[in-house]
Amino acid sequence: MPITPYLVFNGNTREAIHYYAKVFGQDIPDIMEFGPGNGPDGQPFEKDVQSLVLHSQLIVHGTRVMFSDAMPHDPVTIGQSVTLALHLPDIEVIHETFDKLAQDGNVIMPIQKTFWSEAYGIVEDPFGVQWQLNHEVSEVTA
Repeated sequence: MPITPYLVFNGNTREAIHYYAKVFGQDIPDIMEFGPGNGPDGQPFEKDVQSLVLHSQLIVHGTRVMFSDAMPHDPVTIGQSVTLALHLPDIEVIHETFDKLAQDGNVIMPIQKTFWSEAYGIVEDPFGVQWQLNHEVSEVTA
C-alpha cells in the first residue's frame, strides 16, 4: 500500500489547493467541507467550521496528495519535520515547478548539480511546505 502525503493547514486549505492546482497544471478538484453535519462529539459543527475543508486531493506527477483544514481549536504547527520530495526525469519541468513554488516562497537551496543528481534544489512554498526537487532517471534493464 503506498504512503500518501496529507497536508493539513490552519483555515487556508482552499487557497492552498488552488495554488497547488495552478503550480502543477491541474483542474481544481472537488472540495468536501465540514458542512452542517455532526462532529466527532455528535454535535453539529460550529458555523465558523462548516466552510472549512474536510478533504480534497490532487494527483501530482502520479502521486496523490491530500488536503484538510485543522480544527480552529486544535491548529497545526507548520514546520520542517516533513518535506515533499518530487523526483522527475525532466530537468526543464523541475526548473519550472521550482520557480512556481518559489514565487512568494523561499529558496532554501537553489537548483544545482550534486553528486547524486544533475538538478536538485529545495524550496519552501508560500504555505510553509518544503519541497525537494530532484532529477532522477529510471534505469531501464534489458
